[in-house]
Amino acid sequence: MRVFSVFFHPDPSVSAVGGAEKRFVETLRILERRKEVEVTVIESKPSLLAGKHEISNPISALKGGWLIIYVGWIVWSMRAVIRCLQIIRSRKYDVVLAPNNTAPNLIPAYFAHRVSHLRLCVIVHHIDIVPSDVNPSFSTVYHMYRETGFGWSTSFLKALAFFVILAVLKRCDVCITVSHSTARALINNGVPKERVYVSGNGVDVRYIDSFKFEGNKSYDGVFVGRISKEKGVFDLVAAWRRIVDVKNDARLLFIGSGPDIDAVRRTVGEFGLERNVVVKGRCVDREMYTSLKASKVFVFPSLFEGWGLAVAEALACGLPVVCYDIPALREVFGKCRSVFFVPTRDVEKLAVTVLEVLNMNQTRALAEASKTYVKNFSWERVAMRDLQILNSCCHH
Repeated sequence: MRVFSVFFHPDPSVSAVGGAEKRFVETLRILERRKEVEVTVIESKPSLLAGKHEISNPISALKGGWLIIYVGWIVWSMRAVIRCLQIIRSRKYDVVLAPNNTAPNLIPAYFAHRVSHLRLCVIVHHIDIVPSDVNPSFSTVYHMYRETGFGWSTSFLKALAFFVILAVLKRCDVCITVSHSTARALINNGVPKERVYVSGNGVDVRYIDSFKFEGNKSYDGVFVGRISKEKGVFDLVAAWRRIVDVKNDARLLFIGSGPDIDAVRRTVGEFGLERNVVVKGRCVDREMYTSLKASKVFVFPSLFEGWGLAVAEALACGLPVVCYDIPALREVFGKCRSVFFVPTRDVEKLAVTVLEVLNMNQTRALAEASKTYVKNFSWERVAMRDLQILNSCCHH
Protein backbone atom coordinates (compact mmCIF):
# COMPACT_ATOMS: atom_id res chain seq x y z
CA MET A 1 0.00 0.00 0.00
CA ARG A 2 1.33 3.42 -1.00
CA VAL A 3 0.32 6.32 1.23
CA PHE A 4 0.66 10.01 0.35
CA SER A 5 0.71 12.25 3.42
CA VAL A 6 0.87 15.98 4.23
CA PHE A 7 2.51 16.61 7.62
CA PHE A 8 2.57 20.16 8.92
CA HIS A 9 4.03 20.81 12.35
CA PRO A 10 4.83 24.21 13.88
CA ASP A 11 8.40 25.41 14.15
CA PRO A 12 9.52 24.49 17.72
CA SER A 13 10.52 28.14 18.23
CA VAL A 14 6.81 29.01 17.88
CA SER A 15 5.09 26.02 19.47
CA ALA A 16 6.18 22.83 21.18
CA VAL A 17 5.93 19.52 19.34
CA GLY A 18 2.56 18.15 20.42
CA GLY A 19 0.84 14.81 20.76
CA ALA A 20 -0.35 14.79 17.14
CA GLU A 21 3.22 15.13 15.85
CA LYS A 22 4.57 12.51 18.24
CA ARG A 23 1.81 10.10 17.23
CA PHE A 24 2.60 10.36 13.53
CA VAL A 25 6.35 9.99 14.05
CA GLU A 26 5.89 6.92 16.27
CA THR A 27 3.30 5.13 14.14
CA LEU A 28 5.10 5.93 10.88
CA ARG A 29 8.29 4.40 12.25
CA ILE A 30 6.39 1.18 12.95
CA LEU A 31 4.48 1.14 9.66
CA GLU A 32 7.61 1.70 7.57
CA ARG A 33 9.18 -1.42 9.08
CA ARG A 34 6.46 -3.36 7.29
CA LYS A 35 7.48 -3.86 3.68
CA GLU A 36 3.89 -3.71 2.40
CA VAL A 37 3.55 -0.06 3.46
CA GLU A 38 5.32 2.81 1.69
CA VAL A 39 4.68 6.38 2.82
CA THR A 40 5.57 9.59 0.97
CA VAL A 41 5.43 12.65 3.22
CA ILE A 42 5.42 16.38 2.48
CA GLU A 43 6.68 17.93 5.70
CA SER A 44 7.35 21.38 7.13
CA LYS A 45 10.81 22.45 8.30
CA PRO A 46 12.64 21.79 10.57
CA SER A 47 12.15 18.10 9.76
CA LEU A 48 10.90 15.54 12.25
CA LEU A 49 11.21 12.81 9.59
CA ALA A 50 14.66 12.77 8.00
CA GLY A 51 14.70 12.20 4.27
CA LYS A 52 11.17 13.39 3.49
CA HIS A 53 10.01 16.18 1.17
CA GLU A 54 10.41 19.40 3.17
CA ILE A 55 8.86 22.82 2.65
CA SER A 56 10.21 25.84 4.52
CA ASN A 57 7.99 28.46 6.09
CA PRO A 58 10.05 31.49 7.18
CA ILE A 59 7.02 33.42 8.39
CA SER A 60 6.22 30.82 11.06
CA ALA A 61 9.54 31.48 12.79
CA LEU A 62 8.80 35.16 13.32
CA LYS A 63 7.44 36.56 16.57
CA GLY A 64 4.14 38.39 16.50
CA GLY A 65 1.40 36.31 18.08
CA TRP A 66 -1.40 34.23 16.64
CA LEU A 67 -2.17 36.43 13.63
CA ILE A 68 1.39 36.12 12.29
CA ILE A 69 1.34 32.39 12.99
CA TYR A 70 -1.86 32.04 10.95
CA VAL A 71 -0.33 33.98 8.06
CA GLY A 72 2.60 31.56 8.15
CA TRP A 73 0.24 28.60 8.06
CA ILE A 74 -1.56 30.01 5.01
CA VAL A 75 1.72 30.56 3.17
CA TRP A 76 2.90 27.05 3.98
CA SER A 77 -0.41 25.53 2.87
CA MET A 78 -0.15 27.28 -0.51
CA ARG A 79 3.37 25.97 -1.00
CA ALA A 80 2.25 22.48 0.05
CA VAL A 81 -0.59 22.50 -2.49
CA ILE A 82 1.88 23.23 -5.30
CA ARG A 83 4.25 20.53 -4.05
CA CYS A 84 1.37 18.05 -3.84
CA LEU A 85 0.65 18.60 -7.53
CA GLN A 86 4.28 17.92 -8.44
CA ILE A 87 4.57 14.70 -6.43
CA ILE A 88 1.16 13.06 -6.59
CA ARG A 89 1.16 13.06 -10.41
CA SER A 90 4.58 11.39 -10.57
CA ARG A 91 3.52 7.99 -9.23
CA LYS A 92 0.51 5.95 -8.19
CA TYR A 93 -0.77 6.06 -4.61
CA ASP A 94 -3.56 4.22 -2.82
CA VAL A 95 -4.71 6.73 -0.20
CA VAL A 96 -4.10 10.28 1.02
CA LEU A 97 -3.47 10.64 4.76
CA ALA A 98 -3.66 13.81 6.86
CA PRO A 99 -2.03 12.97 10.23
CA ASN A 100 -3.70 15.92 11.96
CA ASN A 101 -6.95 17.82 11.47
CA THR A 102 -5.39 21.30 11.72
CA ALA A 103 -5.94 23.45 8.63
CA PRO A 104 -2.31 23.33 7.31
CA ASN A 105 -2.49 19.52 7.35
CA LEU A 106 -6.05 19.16 6.18
CA ILE A 107 -6.37 21.70 3.35
CA PRO A 108 -3.39 20.49 1.22
CA ALA A 109 -4.38 16.86 1.86
CA TYR A 110 -7.95 17.59 0.76
CA PHE A 111 -6.62 19.30 -2.37
CA ALA A 112 -4.44 16.25 -3.14
CA HIS A 113 -7.49 14.02 -2.60
CA ARG A 114 -9.61 16.07 -5.03
CA VAL A 115 -6.93 16.22 -7.73
CA SER A 116 -5.92 12.55 -7.52
CA HIS A 117 -9.43 11.13 -6.84
CA LEU A 118 -7.85 9.02 -4.06
CA ARG A 119 -9.68 8.35 -0.82
CA LEU A 120 -8.84 10.72 2.04
CA CYS A 121 -8.17 9.55 5.59
CA VAL A 122 -7.76 12.11 8.41
CA ILE A 123 -6.49 11.46 11.92
CA VAL A 124 -8.64 13.69 14.14
CA HIS A 125 -7.01 14.53 17.44
CA HIS A 126 -9.66 16.87 18.77
CA ILE A 127 -12.15 19.54 17.83
CA ASP A 128 -12.64 22.41 20.24
CA ILE A 129 -16.10 21.52 21.53
CA VAL A 130 -17.37 18.96 24.01
CA PRO A 131 -19.45 16.06 22.63
CA SER A 132 -22.72 17.54 23.91
CA ASP A 133 -22.31 20.64 21.73
CA VAL A 134 -24.35 19.72 18.65
CA ASN A 135 -24.14 21.99 15.58
CA PRO A 136 -22.87 25.10 17.40
CA SER A 137 -23.35 28.46 15.74
CA PHE A 138 -20.49 30.71 14.66
CA SER A 139 -21.33 33.01 17.56
CA THR A 140 -21.14 30.13 20.06
CA VAL A 141 -17.71 29.03 18.87
CA TYR A 142 -16.45 32.63 18.67
CA HIS A 143 -17.49 33.36 22.25
CA MET A 144 -15.98 30.07 23.42
CA TYR A 145 -12.59 31.26 22.18
CA ARG A 146 -13.15 34.72 23.67
CA GLU A 147 -13.90 33.14 27.05
CA THR A 148 -10.69 31.12 26.73
CA GLY A 149 -8.78 34.40 26.58
CA PHE A 150 -8.17 35.02 22.88
CA GLY A 151 -8.63 38.49 21.38
CA TRP A 152 -11.52 39.27 19.07
CA SER A 153 -9.51 38.95 15.82
CA THR A 154 -7.87 35.65 16.84
CA SER A 155 -11.22 34.30 18.08
CA PHE A 156 -12.82 35.21 14.75
CA LEU A 157 -10.07 33.43 12.76
CA LYS A 158 -10.13 30.38 15.03
CA ALA A 159 -13.94 30.15 14.72
CA LEU A 160 -13.68 30.47 10.94
CA ALA A 161 -11.01 27.75 10.84
CA PHE A 162 -13.20 25.56 13.05
CA PHE A 163 -16.07 25.56 10.54
CA VAL A 164 -13.77 25.13 7.53
CA ILE A 165 -12.15 22.11 9.19
CA LEU A 166 -15.53 20.63 10.15
CA ALA A 167 -16.80 21.08 6.58
CA VAL A 168 -13.78 19.20 5.19
CA LEU A 169 -14.10 16.41 7.76
CA LYS A 170 -17.72 15.87 6.66
CA ARG A 171 -16.42 15.29 3.10
CA CYS A 172 -13.46 13.00 3.81
CA ASP A 173 -13.76 9.23 3.46
CA VAL A 174 -12.44 8.13 6.87
CA CYS A 175 -11.80 9.85 10.20
CA ILE A 176 -9.50 8.05 12.64
CA THR A 177 -10.07 9.55 16.08
CA VAL A 178 -7.86 9.10 19.14
CA SER A 179 -10.76 8.88 21.61
CA HIS A 180 -14.46 8.03 21.77
CA SER A 181 -15.24 11.57 23.00
CA THR A 182 -13.72 13.03 19.82
CA ALA A 183 -15.63 10.46 17.75
CA ARG A 184 -18.91 11.48 19.41
CA ALA A 185 -18.16 15.16 18.79
CA LEU A 186 -17.67 14.46 15.07
CA ILE A 187 -20.83 12.36 14.77
CA ASN A 188 -22.88 14.92 16.72
CA ASN A 189 -21.76 17.58 14.26
CA GLY A 190 -22.57 15.88 10.99
CA VAL A 191 -19.75 13.44 10.18
CA PRO A 192 -21.40 10.13 9.14
CA LYS A 193 -20.99 7.51 11.87
CA GLU A 194 -19.84 4.83 9.42
CA ARG A 195 -16.82 6.94 8.49
CA VAL A 196 -15.58 7.42 12.07
CA TYR A 197 -13.15 4.99 13.71
CA VAL A 198 -11.34 5.05 17.07
CA SER A 199 -7.68 4.06 17.26
CA GLY A 200 -6.16 5.70 20.35
CA ASN A 201 -2.65 6.72 21.33
CA GLY A 202 0.41 5.06 22.83
CA VAL A 203 3.38 5.73 25.07
CA ASP A 204 6.97 4.54 24.68
CA VAL A 205 7.49 3.50 28.31
CA ARG A 206 10.84 1.85 27.62
CA TYR A 207 12.21 5.04 26.06
CA ILE A 208 11.01 7.17 28.99
CA ASP A 209 12.47 4.68 31.48
CA SER A 210 15.87 5.03 29.81
CA PHE A 211 16.23 8.53 31.31
CA LYS A 212 17.21 8.00 34.94
CA PHE A 213 16.82 10.45 37.80
CA GLU A 214 18.19 10.05 41.29
CA GLY A 215 18.11 12.52 44.12
CA ASN A 216 15.64 14.87 45.75
CA LYS A 217 12.71 16.36 43.86
CA SER A 218 13.50 19.89 42.68
CA TYR A 219 9.96 21.02 41.82
CA ASP A 220 6.59 20.64 43.50
CA GLY A 221 4.68 21.05 40.22
CA VAL A 222 5.50 20.72 36.54
CA PHE A 223 3.67 21.52 33.30
CA VAL A 224 4.78 20.19 29.89
CA GLY A 225 3.07 21.27 26.67
CA ARG A 226 2.33 24.16 24.38
CA ILE A 227 2.46 27.47 26.25
CA SER A 228 -0.87 28.80 25.05
CA LYS A 229 -4.14 30.02 26.54
CA GLU A 230 -6.13 26.90 25.69
CA LYS A 231 -3.69 24.84 27.78
CA GLY A 232 -4.77 26.75 30.89
CA VAL A 233 -1.30 28.17 31.55
CA PHE A 234 -2.61 31.44 33.01
CA ASP A 235 -4.99 29.52 35.29
CA LEU A 236 -1.97 27.55 36.48
CA VAL A 237 0.02 30.70 37.33
CA ALA A 238 -2.99 32.11 39.21
CA ALA A 239 -3.41 28.81 41.09
CA TRP A 240 0.29 28.78 41.98
CA ARG A 241 -0.09 32.23 43.54
CA ARG A 242 -2.63 30.67 45.91
CA ILE A 243 -0.40 27.64 46.53
CA VAL A 244 2.55 29.88 47.48
CA ASP A 245 0.31 31.66 50.02
CA VAL A 246 0.06 28.30 51.84
CA LYS A 247 3.46 26.79 50.95
CA ASN A 248 5.82 29.70 50.38
CA ASP A 249 8.67 27.59 49.00
CA ALA A 250 6.52 25.75 46.40
CA ARG A 251 8.24 25.63 43.01
CA LEU A 252 6.61 25.21 39.59
CA LEU A 253 8.33 24.39 36.29
CA PHE A 254 6.94 25.18 32.83
CA ILE A 255 8.46 23.17 29.96
CA GLY A 256 7.49 23.95 26.36
CA SER A 257 7.23 26.72 23.83
CA GLY A 258 4.25 28.55 22.42
CA PRO A 259 2.78 31.91 21.42
CA ASP A 260 2.03 32.94 25.02
CA ILE A 261 5.36 32.11 26.65
CA ASP A 262 6.40 35.77 27.01
CA ALA A 263 2.97 36.67 28.43
CA VAL A 264 3.31 33.85 30.99
CA ARG A 265 6.70 35.20 32.05
CA ARG A 266 5.19 38.67 32.48
CA THR A 267 2.32 37.24 34.53
CA VAL A 268 4.77 35.41 36.76
CA GLY A 269 6.46 38.76 37.41
CA GLU A 270 3.17 40.55 38.04
CA PHE A 271 2.26 37.94 40.68
CA GLY A 272 5.69 38.26 42.29
CA LEU A 273 6.47 34.58 41.66
CA GLU A 274 9.96 34.92 40.16
CA ARG A 275 11.43 32.74 42.93
CA ASN A 276 8.68 30.14 42.70
CA VAL A 277 8.02 29.68 38.97
CA VAL A 278 10.57 28.72 36.30
CA VAL A 279 9.58 29.03 32.63
CA LYS A 280 12.25 26.91 31.00
CA GLY A 281 10.98 26.86 27.42
CA ARG A 282 11.53 23.90 25.12
CA CYS A 283 14.24 21.33 25.81
CA VAL A 284 15.51 17.99 24.51
CA ASP A 285 13.88 14.73 25.60
CA ARG A 286 16.56 13.87 28.15
CA GLU A 287 16.14 17.16 29.97
CA MET A 288 12.34 17.05 29.69
CA TYR A 289 11.90 13.55 31.11
CA THR A 290 14.48 13.99 33.86
CA SER A 291 12.80 17.27 34.83
CA LEU A 292 9.45 15.48 35.01
CA LYS A 293 10.99 12.84 37.25
CA ALA A 294 12.49 15.62 39.38
CA SER A 295 8.99 16.94 40.09
CA LYS A 296 6.26 15.83 42.50
CA VAL A 297 2.99 16.56 40.64
CA PHE A 298 2.11 17.08 36.99
CA VAL A 299 -0.45 19.89 36.66
CA PHE A 300 -2.35 20.07 33.37
CA PRO A 301 -5.29 22.54 33.31
CA SER A 302 -5.87 22.18 29.56
CA LEU A 303 -9.30 23.15 28.22
CA PHE A 304 -9.19 21.26 24.90
CA GLU A 305 -7.70 17.78 24.51
CA GLY A 306 -8.41 14.84 22.27
CA TRP A 307 -6.52 12.23 24.31
CA GLY A 308 -3.83 13.69 26.58
CA LEU A 309 -0.40 12.34 25.59
CA ALA A 310 1.31 14.76 28.00
CA VAL A 311 -0.67 13.20 30.87
CA ALA A 312 0.31 9.68 29.79
CA GLU A 313 4.00 10.60 29.62
CA ALA A 314 3.82 12.16 33.08
CA LEU A 315 2.28 8.93 34.39
CA ALA A 316 5.09 6.98 32.73
CA CYS A 317 7.51 9.13 34.75
CA GLY A 318 5.72 8.01 37.93
CA LEU A 319 3.93 11.31 38.67
CA PRO A 320 0.42 11.85 39.98
CA VAL A 321 -1.59 14.22 37.78
CA VAL A 322 -3.98 17.07 38.55
CA CYS A 323 -5.98 18.16 35.49
CA TYR A 324 -9.20 19.80 34.41
CA ASP A 325 -12.18 17.46 34.07
CA ILE A 326 -12.69 17.50 30.29
CA PRO A 327 -14.27 14.62 28.34
CA ALA A 328 -11.18 13.10 26.68
CA LEU A 329 -9.06 13.12 29.84
CA ARG A 330 -11.93 11.65 31.86
CA GLU A 331 -12.42 8.93 29.23
CA VAL A 332 -8.76 7.93 28.95
CA PHE A 333 -7.54 8.44 32.54
CA GLY A 334 -10.72 8.37 34.65
CA LYS A 335 -9.92 4.92 36.07
CA CYS A 336 -6.37 5.82 37.12
CA ARG A 337 -6.23 6.37 40.89
CA SER A 338 -3.27 8.75 40.55
CA VAL A 339 -5.15 11.21 38.29
CA PHE A 340 -7.17 13.88 40.11
CA PHE A 341 -9.82 15.89 38.24
CA VAL A 342 -10.82 19.51 38.88
CA PRO A 343 -13.83 21.38 37.43
CA THR A 344 -12.72 23.47 34.45
CA ARG A 345 -11.68 27.08 35.16
CA ASP A 346 -11.94 26.52 38.93
CA VAL A 347 -8.58 28.04 39.87
CA GLU A 348 -9.23 27.82 43.61
CA LYS A 349 -10.05 24.11 43.43
CA LEU A 350 -7.01 23.56 41.21
CA ALA A 351 -4.75 25.06 43.89
CA VAL A 352 -6.44 23.13 46.71
CA THR A 353 -6.18 19.80 44.84
CA VAL A 354 -2.48 20.29 44.06
CA LEU A 355 -1.81 21.03 47.75
CA GLU A 356 -3.80 17.95 48.78
CA VAL A 357 -1.77 15.71 46.45
CA LEU A 358 1.50 17.26 47.66
CA ASN A 359 0.47 16.53 51.26
CA MET A 360 -0.48 12.91 50.57
CA ASN A 361 1.78 10.37 52.24
CA GLN A 362 1.41 7.97 49.29
CA THR A 363 4.29 8.90 47.00
CA ARG A 364 5.38 5.35 46.24
CA ALA A 365 1.81 4.02 45.85
CA LEU A 366 0.83 6.83 43.47
CA ALA A 367 4.00 6.36 41.41
CA GLU A 368 3.28 2.65 41.09
CA ALA A 369 -0.35 3.33 40.10
CA SER A 370 0.81 5.79 37.43
CA LYS A 371 3.38 3.46 35.88
CA THR A 372 1.05 0.47 35.97
CA TYR A 373 -1.83 2.30 34.31
CA VAL A 374 0.22 3.69 31.43
CA LYS A 375 1.36 0.22 30.37
CA ASN A 376 -2.06 -0.14 28.71
CA PHE A 377 -1.01 2.17 25.87
CA SER A 378 1.08 0.68 23.03
CA TRP A 379 2.27 2.46 19.86
CA GLU A 380 2.52 -0.93 18.14
CA ARG A 381 -1.16 -1.62 18.79
CA VAL A 382 -2.14 1.88 17.58
CA ALA A 383 -0.08 1.55 14.38
CA MET A 384 -1.63 -1.82 13.55
CA ARG A 385 -5.12 -0.43 14.13
CA ASP A 386 -4.32 2.52 11.84
CA LEU A 387 -3.02 0.13 9.18
CA GLN A 388 -6.20 -1.95 9.41
CA ILE A 389 -8.35 1.16 8.90
CA LEU A 390 -6.19 2.43 6.01
CA ASN A 391 -6.43 -0.95 4.27
CA SER A 392 -10.19 -0.89 4.69
CA CYS A 393 -10.29 2.66 3.31
CA CYS A 394 -8.27 1.64 0.24
CA HIS A 395 -10.40 -1.38 -0.56
CA HIS A 396 -13.79 0.10 0.27
